[in-house]
Amino acid sequence: MMNRRNGGHYPPGLLILASLVISVIIGICVLNFYYFHEVEQSLFQQTHRDLKQKNDKALNYIESMIQTKFEWLELFAFYCDLPDGSGNEQWWQQVQDYEKEDSRFGVADTSGTLYYGNRETQDISTRDYYKKALDGEKNISGLLKESFKGQDSIILTVPIIRDGVVKGTACLELSSDKLKQYLSDTDLSRYGANMIFQKDGEILISCTACENQNSLFEMLKTRKFGPGQTFTEMEAGISQGLSGYITYYENDYRRLLYYQPMGINDWYMATFVETEGYENTFHKIKSLSAKFIAGSTFLLFCGVILILLIVHTRKKEEKRLQKDYLTGVYTRETARKLVEHGLKAGGKNRFYACMFLDIDDFKKINDTFGHHKGDLVLVQAGQILSACTRQEDVIVRFGGDEFCIWLYGMRGRKQPEAIAQRIINAFHVSGKVHASIGITLIGENETEYDAILRRADQALYEAKGKGKNQYAITN
Repeated sequence: MMNRRNGGHYPPGLLILASLVISVIIGICVLNFYYFHEVEQSLFQQTHRDLKQKNDKALNYIESMIQTKFEWLELFAFYCDLPDGSGNEQWWQQVQDYEKEDSRFGVADTSGTLYYGNRETQDISTRDYYKKALDGEKNISGLLKESFKGQDSIILTVPIIRDGVVKGTACLELSSDKLKQYLSDTDLSRYGANMIFQKDGEILISCTACENQNSLFEMLKTRKFGPGQTFTEMEAGISQGLSGYITYYENDYRRLLYYQPMGINDWYMATFVETEGYENTFHKIKSLSAKFIAGSTFLLFCGVILILLIVHTRKKEEKRLQKDYLTGVYTRETARKLVEHGLKAGGKNRFYACMFLDIDDFKKINDTFGHHKGDLVLVQAGQILSACTRQEDVIVRFGGDEFCIWLYGMRGRKQPEAIAQRIINAFHVSGKVHASIGITLIGENETEYDAILRRADQALYEAKGKGKNQYAITN
């Protein structure tokens, strides 16, 4: 049986409430961890989609630009005079007008001599792009190192055909800076850039992410890749003409790279982006969510504290109503509920005896010394009874100067006579106050509360008949 005087353990309802609160807090944390994970994955996937979209846009832009240049070259090749080296051809003025800092136009004859607008010539007879054009195929050259005013360049070439026979070629040379300008003319933020490289990793048109680098592969070999990704897998995929994404780290910044074949020679278009933009967005969401969690948890905590205060106040009030305000022992009504429940519970431990105690000459004490002194005697009586009994026993102020003690435990463990004598001795030691005690034993199957009290009251009557400071026992 629980310790009746200290209230025992926490009630099950309070433990359930505490468990529920802890479960809610854990649930909030788990749900928000899941939410953060989903938000991060969603932002990362959106970044992948945006990256591919920008790569496609840059590729389409380059393809459109090249297609436009080819159409212009083909139109020129259809109407121009055949190059004969005289310098009097009608196209010289057009060639001169197209001579710019980052691009130039030229016409080559069948011997491989290329004529530029500044009257400069160049032998291109051994060049692959020239040979392909002589075979009737328009094409784009590979990267020509320092071919144009010390810059790398590419040449777009179309054949000049008359009566089904190639009579020369029309060429448009674009510097690498011009191509880089085309690649940069996109809506990529300051966190991203485009570049063009070949299958073997050689960089044709560089960007800010790979300046001073000649090979994309050499650059990436030294970088740390994202989970489940390796440089070897990327290199193998590119050699097979595949497109794909990679994540790598540079100077503690995470970068995303999307690459796809351009359909021009063995060129690849690559788009880089630092993840700082989406990470800032994620951290902002995470910060706001963390504040929401903290606020929610705080409000929940305040709510729990309020509930606990209400429960504590109610329990305190209930406890106050259960105890006699003067002596601190149980009231008559509360004791009846406790004892009746204990009598019906059964088991080895149960109420085995009932004592009825009356303070001798209490009315005389009140009349002689006043009610204040009488109250002090009652308080002292409650203290004596609490000191002489166990926590499991139920002490009751029955009314006026009468007290009732219900002894709890195994029958015969402590003889009630010994306890009664201890109480009487304590009253004797305390001064001139004396008490009489009536005792009745409770049968193993006895459950009638009132019948037990009547026997204890009868025993008290017999004890008083013996004189002061006496006890009597009855079965």
